[in-house]
Amino acid sequence: MTQLFTTETQSFFYNLKPVPMQRMLDFDYLSKRETPSISAIIHPGRKGFHKTFFGNKEILIPIYSSIHEAVEKHPKTDVLINFASFRSAFQSSKEALLTNSIKTVVIAAEGIPEQQSKELIAISKEKNKLIIGPATVGGIIAGKIRMGHAGGMNENIIKAKLYREGSVGLVSKSGGLMNEMFNLISRTTDGIHEG
Repeated sequence: MTQLFTTETQSFFYNLKPVPMQRMLDFDYLSKRETPSISAIIHPGRKGFHKTFFGNKEILIPIYSSIHEAVEKHPKTDVLINFASFRSAFQSSKEALLTNSIKTVVIAAEGIPEQQSKELIAISKEKNKLIIGPATVGGIIAGKIRMGHAGGMNENIIKAKLYREGSVGLVSKSGGLMNEMFNLISRTTDGIHEG
């Protein structure tokens, strides 16, 4: 069975949100990934590069104005982390689900109407794709990839030892509770495998 997320998994970050992007890159560095997990940023109306850090090195991440353009330039990237507002998250998530190379869509937006959420779920089932969200803090595969805010601040990532793989899985409806559980699990087991 192939793993859905590995240390080679690459993601598009939809909408230019420097803080959660930097936290993802900090997690990559702590996890000793060879390459950053964010291959490109998609931000409608913008093109160019975003300067950020990978460890103590400054790196440039390309910015594309459309999903189509980003997929064309990065065909192996198969995750889209959607930080669009609830006003545009439905349309951009739907477009991502209808794009062949994107296999997982993580939707951070709160307030997406139930009918639109149901439509996204129906598309994901029809296309055999995974949706995390809407209204999610994201997900984390310990030592491999962090998607969105999952795991909290870097101090919590280190304290809960999320930079290395354990064997416990966790699903939570609350981001704060998830981070607290990561800490408890790290103290009483070999740690989190994914959450």
